[in-house]
Amino acid sequence: MKLAKAILKAKRVYICGNGGSAANASHIANDLVACGVKAQALTDAAMLSATANDYSYGAAFSVQLKVLAEPGDLVIALSGSGRSPNILTALATAKEMGVESWAIVGAFNADIPAANIADHCTKWGKDMQDAEEKQLSLGHKVFRYLRGDVKK
Repeated sequence: MKLAKAILKAKRVYICGNGGSAANASHIANDLVACGVKAQALTDAAMLSATANDYSYGAAFSVQLKVLAEPGDLVIALSGSGRSPNILTALATAKEMGVESWAIVGAFNADIPAANIADHCTKWGKDMQDAEEKQLSLGHKVFRYLRGDVKK
């Protein structure tokens, strides 16, 4: 699996998302840490509200990435629509910093800007709920792969 191999290659993994995708980001980051991966979800409520207050909600993830991320890391952006401004800004920030990025987005929109910015993009789902379900499903597949339950 390409995503699992990218995670294993990365020094650190940062995951971001909004709403249900934010919950998935936290869940997936927890699973990665359980596999020994240095992973962090950028979805802490206090951090997000402080950043939104001090900068803008559109900068909620990029401000964190500018401080935390460095080349050799991996940014995973989860988005049902693939259009959220803070997701697009996070992916653009990763690109500017030379940090690899992966977008996991819903496939139900004709235009998905995140797919044009991310280094890699996985498109899944026929609606928002299906897209968020697929995010977590992919996260669990990666977890099983990293844990050794799936032949590499």
